[in-house]
Amino acid sequence: METILVPVDFSRASDHAAKYALRIAQQIGNCRLLLLHVVRVGYYETILPSVDYTQYGDEDIQRMHNQFVKKLNNLKDRLCSLCEKKVPVDISIEEGSLLAIINEVNEHEDPFLVVIGSNGRNDMDDRSLGTNTIKIARTSSRPVLVVPPCALFKPVEKVVLACDFRKVSETMPVHSLKNIVKTFGSRLEVLNVNPKGEQLKEEVLREQALLDEMLTDVEHEYQFTEHKNVAEGILDYAKHSKAQIIISLPRKYSFFESILHDSVSARLTFRSEKPVLLLRAE
Repeated sequence: METILVPVDFSRASDHAAKYALRIAQQIGNCRLLLLHVVRVGYYETILPSVDYTQYGDEDIQRMHNQFVKKLNNLKDRLCSLCEKKVPVDISIEEGSLLAIINEVNEHEDPFLVVIGSNGRNDMDDRSLGTNTIKIARTSSRPVLVVPPCALFKPVEKVVLACDFRKVSETMPVHSLKNIVKTFGSRLEVLNVNPKGEQLKEEVLREQALLDEMLTDVEHEYQFTEHKNVAEGILDYAKHSKAQIIISLPRKYSFFESILHDSVSARLTFRSEKPVLLLRAE
């Protein structure tokens, strides 16, 4: 059985992401959701002592912990009520660093996907997941799907991978990419954005041939477009594409280095109308 990890902070964005994750689980079948709430280190200390200098005890802390459990169970019940096909939903509460806990759970539970919600750039909700979206994507040992607040689920039949055809054999996370495509049962569209309007160079064609060899058992096709700004070109193409998900590869010293720039990454993950899947280089 596959697992989808859904970190939640009880915001509207994370609730929406949990519902989206549920639909993914229903599509692929034989899949469970794991709802994870991380209480930051020192959270309980920030409320000790109270305004009237009454020191909280273990019972008070346990009561607050129980409130988190209640919220998780409420979310679980809401998700289960939406299930036409039964999807197991488990809950977990951990205390510590958000990024560290997510990676610990990744190692223990081995999810094929981590799903988090995006607040959107104009949403000033300062929840921990919203402010840590890019950090989670950069550090997670599993693929991270960022779901925008306006995204309505559609069965994932096609995904778009933006690719610059540079050092493909060294940097392409082929195993993760194939796993995602095959688990969804989707087709793969490889997009190359040319910022200068130049003809394809021989080196690009060689790298494309290498990628073809790596993807021999995956249904895929290539699309080429021009745009003076690569990231904007990705978004423009995706907006009119029939693909349900954009895949980007956040790695250094490549075409995708620009994606890690705050303004560009915010545009991809917070302004995209479609979910953005971030795959780390293997």
